[in-house]
Parts: sequence; C-alpha cells; structure tokens
Amino acid sequence: MAMIPGTGRFTAVVGVLALGFALAVVKVTGPYGSPPYHAPTSPIGIETLAPRSGPTGAVMQVVAHQDDDLYFMNPDVDRAVRAGTDSVTVFLTAGEADGRNGPGGRPDSSAYAAARNNGSRAAYAFMALGDRAARWERHSVRLRDGAHAELDHLVDAPNIKLVFLNTRKEEGIGAHGRLRTLWNGTERELDTLAARDEPAGGPYAYTRDGLIDSLADLMRAQTPTVVRTLDPDPDRQRHDRAHPAHADNGGVSDHQDHTAAARFTWEALRRYNDTRPAANAAAIAYRGYYNERWPHNLAPEARERKDGITRVYGWTDRVRYCPGRVDCGDLKVRDTAARSNWPQSTTYRFPDAGPRPVLGADGRLTAWAVLGGRVTRWTQDGVGAATWSPARSMPGPGDGELAPGPAAVRTADGRIAVFALRIGGARRADRDRFEIVTATEATPGGTLGPWRALGSPDDGERGSGAPVVQADGTGGLHVFVRNRDKGISTRFRPAGSEAWSPWRDLGGGEIVEGLSAVTRPDGGVSVFGTAREGIRHWDVIGDRSGPPGTIAAERPVGPPAASVGADGRIGVAYRRAGTAEIASVLEVGPGTWSPGASRGAGAGYEALYPLPRPDGTTDLGTRDDRGRPVLVGPAGAALVLDEPAVAVGPTLASDGAGAPVALWLGPDGTLRTARPS
Repeated sequence: MAMIPGTGRFTAVVGVLALGFALAVVKVTGPYGSPPYHAPTSPIGIETLAPRSGPTGAVMQVVAHQDDDLYFMNPDVDRAVRAGTDSVTVFLTAGEADGRNGPGGRPDSSAYAAARNNGSRAAYAFMALGDRAARWERHSVRLRDGAHAELDHLVDAPNIKLVFLNTRKEEGIGAHGRLRTLWNGTERELDTLAARDEPAGGPYAYTRDGLIDSLADLMRAQTPTVVRTLDPDPDRQRHDRAHPAHADNGGVSDHQDHTAAARFTWEALRRYNDTRPAANAAAIAYRGYYNERWPHNLAPEARERKDGITRVYGWTDRVRYCPGRVDCGDLKVRDTAARSNWPQSTTYRFPDAGPRPVLGADGRLTAWAVLGGRVTRWTQDGVGAATWSPARSMPGPGDGELAPGPAAVRTADGRIAVFALRIGGARRADRDRFEIVTATEATPGGTLGPWRALGSPDDGERGSGAPVVQADGTGGLHVFVRNRDKGISTRFRPAGSEAWSPWRDLGGGEIVEGLSAVTRPDGGVSVFGTAREGIRHWDVIGDRSGPPGTIAAERPVGPPAASVGADGRIGVAYRRAGTAEIASVLEVGPGTWSPGASRGAGAGYEALYPLPRPDGTTDLGTRDDRGRPVLVGPAGAALVLDEPAVAVGPTLASDGAGAPVALWLGPDGTLRTARPS
C-alpha cells in the first residue's frame, strides 16, 4: 500500500506529543494514575532523627497501622515515653481501609488516613505530656525511591518523633497490591496515599528494596538500642464458630499487614546490623490478634491506662482540639475494651529474651544475648567479681537474623553451646525459613565455632518458637521448641556424641510460647509449658519421654518459670490471668503438686526468672509496674534493682562464689548487673 505523503512525519510528531502527554499525566497524577500529585512541603534532613545524648537509650517502633503500637506494644511504649527515652515510631501504611471514619462516615481515604495520623499524634502527646493537644512540628523527609514521608517532633517533648510512610493499605482504584504483595514479590511497587493536608505530599511508589532500605536508613539515623516489631510468624489458627476469623489472614491468627510489616522490619534490621560492627540493638516482637485466642494477661490498672491512651487515639469524646480540616482521631476504635479481646493483653513473640547466664568452666559467670542480630557474650572479670568484661560480639550464621532469646548451656567438656532461632531467607521472599541453629565455643571461654543448622520440627516452615536447652545428669543435651501445632518437639544429643536424634513431637495439646526446663535430682529433664487449663509438663530421660501431665494451676497465663529447690523439689511460678499476681505450685511427691507462695509485681505480662535460695524458697526476677527490674522475694517484697524502665530482663543466677546476681539490658543496650543480698 502506498504511503500518503507527509503522514510518516505527522505520525512521528503525534507519537512524540503523546509520549510527552503521558509523561505529564504521570507527573501530575502520580504512580498508576492515582489521585493528583502534591509536592512535599517543609522538607528536613533524616539526620534530625538522631537521639539526644544521655543514658536512656533510643527505641524505634515499626508497625503497620496507626493503632498497632497502642494495642499490642503498650504498656512498653508508654513506659519508655514517660521515662524520657528517645522514641521514634514508624507507621508503614496509611491505614485508609474503606475510607470511612466510623459507622455512617462518608468514604474519603485521604481524610481518614489524616485523621488516624492525628490520633497517633494525640496519643503520644498524651503519653508524654498528658496533653493530647500539645503542638507538633511537622515536616517531610526524603527516603528511597524518591518518596517523602512525614516526620513529626513533639515540641515540648522533642524526644518523641513519629514517621508516616502512608503506603496504601488496601487494593483499589489507583492502588496495586499492599505490604504483603510487595514483600512476597507479587507486585513490583507499592504506591502511597497522599493524606489530606499533610506535608509529605505524593503519592509516591516504593519498591521492595526501596522500602527495606528506607527503614534501614531511619535506623541508621536514630541508632536505636531497642527495635520493637510486630509478629513475623503468627500462630496457625483454625477458624470456626468458636474461633471467628475477624481480621485474621487465612489460616493464621493475625492481620496480613502486621506480618508483612514485621518481615520488612527484620530484613531492614539485617541490613542495618550488617553496616554496624558494634550494633547493639535488641529486637522485641509483639503478638497481634493472637491475644484474643488465650486468657488475657493485663492487670486492671495497666489495662485501664492502655485503654485510656487508645481512647485518646480514637477521639472518643468528639471534642475538637486538633488543627486542620479533618477529624482528630480514629472513630472506628473508640471504646476498644468492648470492641475485641486482643487489646487486653500484651504478649511477646519471643518471651524470654533476657541475658542468659551460664557458669563457665573457670567459675566465672557468663551472660549471652542477641544484640545487633549477633550473639553477644559478657564475662565476669573474676570468680565472684562485681565487674564484667566488655561485650564480645560473635559472628552469626548468616542468611537472616537471630531471634531474641538464645539458649546457652555448658557442655560436659566445659565449653558453652549456644542455640537460637534463625529468621532466615529474608533476602529472597521465596526462601522465608525459620530454623534452630547452634554453635559451640572452640575452647572454654573462646569464640564460637562454626554454626550448624538443626532444622525445625516443621521442616523449616514457619511456626517454630525459640529454643530451650537443658543438660541432663549424664551431660546429654535436650533441645525443646514450641512447634507449629502449638505443642512441644525435641531433639537429643547424648554426652560425648555429635549426632542429634530426629525431631520428636512430645504430644499433649496446645501451650503458649515460652518453655521452661529443669534437670531433676535423678538426672532426667522436666519441661513445662502453659496450657489453658493448667501447667503442662513432660518428663524426659535420654531420647524417651513419659506421657504428658497437667498441673492444676489457677488461671495461668504466659510462660512458666520452673526451678529445682535446695531440697530437690521442683517449683513452678506463673502469672495469674488478668492480675499482677504471681502464683506457684510445688512438687510434694511423684506426680503430686500443691499450691505454693503467691506474690505480686508488674502489670501482668512481664517474664519471670527463678533463682532457688539455700533455705528452700525461690526469688523471682521480673519488672515492676513501671518497667523497672526488680527482685521479688518469697514474702512478696520487691527489691528495685535500677530506676529506668528496661526492655529486656532481668534474669538471675548464682556465680562461682555462690552469690546471687541479677542481669538485665539497660535502655542504652548495655549489660547491667546487681548483687542483691
């Protein structure tokens, strides 16, 4: 066919104009043709996140939605804020949901996201200053992929900072995917929502690496000593009439955004830690919707404070106090106590993250923890000494991060073996695996030798808990983990052998995360876990175990704390649901248990760590209702060990001189010890 003269040039011109028009549309409307692009205002540098100097450390919370920190991480966040700790909370999504701020509201995603951000500012101002209307300085800060986020400072409490990334929570017009699909690679990019009248502008689009590196950049700017995350591996959950799904994601007990936010945070931590040889950040993960599946743990006073803060976020009284054109809070959550069961607990995914004390072969006490994604060891300067050597960071196993709560045990030849849960494969979403790894000192007191993978009861699939390890009377090692079915699985290595038995399920029904194991006077091992109806226990000898038993216990909640007393009897301490009470049961004969002493400390959810006394009683290490480390004696009196609220610990041990020692991590990430009399 003959070409009409001049049409080739005309077609080329039209093509150029069309391309220019398309580029202009992208510039004006933002990614994916979403609503019009708004330029950021009041930009400042990310370096303004740097913490103030001082001994209180720095904490960073990374959550999916504007209320996750209030529902799942409080009272911990509140304690740190009130203590004056430098605090940065990063909200990954805009939380726009259906765009309606409460029943009957008109759909307006941009306005609802801004209202939720208002609620977060009000909640933090209330925690820090008691004034929800306190003034904020609000700016934009540039992150990766050319995106801007909002960075806010509380004027009269400049240690409090909030960062809003405003990624899309829901799929819909102008939105492709959500956090989960960006994490697993289904979507290449995730765009943001330009919240009404906020300085970040947008919308923008994050790639997977761009979002991870943005979080790592925020960590480098603030250099946190504690990073709080959501649950990277929620419990599997059967949904039926007795267990409604609510907002759970498929067959697990949590929201899909919570899990994806946690996985992004763990990978950002890995990248951050890799660039800081001396990184000392302790990671703490919190359960989400899981809380409604088990008895509640918060004492009434703690629950009321938590609810009060959340009601501020939810703008319960509808009194207008905030500037701007949008609502002052999130009306969907208003009266949280009546709305659901999960705000009534605070639960750690890895509940026993305190420094693990082990007596070395030379009589000096050692302490082990995971900091900066690596195993860290401290050693007493001498037998019975009050001073300790500086922290020594050991090489990790690579390909992922070590979860909090390592286990450490002295082997028959005097070396110390360390066990941990590796959250691995985060560099590639299709290799997201969880498994137990172990390494042993090359020589007593030396560096750790090569890491070895022990796998998991679930063949590397998600669902395993952190390990508990106990040496039996022959020197054989027993590893126990909570498995995907919420029971206990174990592996055994005989003394003098390097060969481990296969994983074996001990049976016995569901228990919560957090196990406790002791060596009995006959050389066997007993392991304990908390079930709904009592404290479940198993007796293990070598690679054999007896049938599971259940100890009658009144409303147990959280991990048990077992110990063997000076008289050879086993005692188990536990918290009573919904109270600050610490109850106990005592073995009075084979298979026979009776109630023991009760005492009180804390807000109902803090971990317990036992230390038997020569007189046959037991001390307990825990935190009080202000988050301070305390030693609780058998009469119930609490000895305060340090004034600042702490995130991890305390644990207890007897050193080589027979003196009791309490150990915890200070808010600045350093090991603190006390020698209570």
